[in-house]
Amino acid sequence: MTHTVHYGAAKDYSGPEVRQALDEILPPVLTACGGVAGKRILLKPNLLFCRKPDDPAAVHPAVITGVAAALRKAGAAEIVLLENPGAQTVRAVIGRMGIAGTLAAEGVFFDDFSDYRERPLPDACVFRSLKIAREFERFDLVVDLAKAKTHAMMTLTLAVKNLFGLVDSAGRIGWHLAVGSDFKRFADLLLDLYLTVRPRICIIDGIIGMEGNGPGSGTPAERNFLAASDDALALDASVAEKLGVPARKLLLLQQAAKRGLEFSFEDSGAVPPVRPFRLPDPPGMLNAWGVVLPPFCKTTLRNLVGSRPAVRKEICIGCGRCAEVCPPRSLKLSREKKPLFDLNHCIRCYCCQEHCPKGAIITRQQLLTAFLSKLMKLVRR
Repeated sequence: MTHTVHYGAAKDYSGPEVRQALDEILPPVLTACGGVAGKRILLKPNLLFCRKPDDPAAVHPAVITGVAAALRKAGAAEIVLLENPGAQTVRAVIGRMGIAGTLAAEGVFFDDFSDYRERPLPDACVFRSLKIAREFERFDLVVDLAKAKTHAMMTLTLAVKNLFGLVDSAGRIGWHLAVGSDFKRFADLLLDLYLTVRPRICIIDGIIGMEGNGPGSGTPAERNFLAASDDALALDASVAEKLGVPARKLLLLQQAAKRGLEFSFEDSGAVPPVRPFRLPDPPGMLNAWGVVLPPFCKTTLRNLVGSRPAVRKEICIGCGRCAEVCPPRSLKLSREKKPLFDLNHCIRCYCCQEHCPKGAIITRQQLLTAFLSKLMKLVRR
């Protein structure tokens, strides 16, 4: 089945620009899912954290309120916004964004996910069960409201990756530890969440996304679009293409294809030109070699060739959040309250980078890799 991905252009986050873009992309998606009139709607935005009202780590507040207003105008009986931010509560994030009053005026209740319980998964899933937020089961429709960002493990975080927010914080750390550097397994986890939750209204905020050191500490990247579809995989495939990452190079879509999951799409509306994101160094490059090596060789080669986390000491505030969220506990703080990385035990999940409130942790390419990359470019000329 081919899904339509609808695009709307927006020069900025001003009210008229956002409303016009939403008016172009939402009506056909609402029609495709049978409408929202009289239905209970769960709105799940990406709210990783918010350090300032227009923080590119989260969906912009103008898009959140715009979507809520559009759903209410379309007849939604109830709208509840739930999320599990990385370092703050939903109320703290919404308060920092300055939209608590606007959401209240639309009758939108907002809070953190809290009902985490084990749930059997559909037969098409790789995993048999997952402990996830069960609140989504109480609603008629789930609205997946994602942000266009880069991601150290998955290259991009879009609509499907946004569903990882249904896993509680401790569980997310556990999954990072469990998959280690086997990113295919992590991609399968995300696909299982997609098959379980099945969001019917999927939207990506690409007006200003995040490139480079994403998903929490990258740089703003203006792309001036909103995109929507009734299928998260198809939406991801289309948007990834516009950000310079074709489906064949996105691990999530590679795994989807292997599992026979369909994500063919056709674009409609104000389709943006291809403007590639600046991507993070791929931490999983050793996995792509397909060579079985003894563990000690893998560790040595990974430390010589693979990318690694590093700290920008001049902007680190010594809060210790990176050490708190490190799944294998391979990151400690020095006497000066600066991160110390045990690279032999680091699994390259980059939770430290994702949760750093100041963007002080970055991925760094090893010197050997940089040399080989330059050499290959010379050879290919």
